[in-house]
Amino acid sequence: MTSIDFSEMQRVRKLFDDLQGLFQRYLPNVDPDLIYDLLTRLRENPGVTPTYTLEIYTKKEVNTEKTIDFIYRITGAMATVYDNGTHYVTNQKLSLDTLKNISDLKDIIEITGAPTTLGCWFSDSIRRRGI
Repeated sequence: MTSIDFSEMQRVRKLFDDLQGLFQRYLPNVDPDLIYDLLTRLRENPGVTPTYTLEIYTKKEVNTEKTIDFIYRITGAMATVYDNGTHYVTNQKLSLDTLKNISDLKDIIEITGAPTTLGCWFSDSIRRRGI
């Protein structure tokens, strides 16, 4: 059995806190769990862009049509709108750059998401057929 080196564990905690600080600094509206999950998947399988169901929450006063258009231009995915135009949901392939571009939209409150396979085949097959 190996002994625990508490100074090393403190270093791990410090590095984790630093990483969380970077998440907050550069992607302040994005759920840190989403960032961590995305980075882990990209590291484990760098040749595959993972697909996520993203949930984007906005302030009440946003223009729904413009927000849908912005999301579409950034992601290529059409958002479904809920909660009187304050909750947008997409299924899309996701990169860190795409996540940053969405996060930089005006009036974004929070972005959460989870990995999915839903919609991947459909959206890819539509693009290939030019529909």
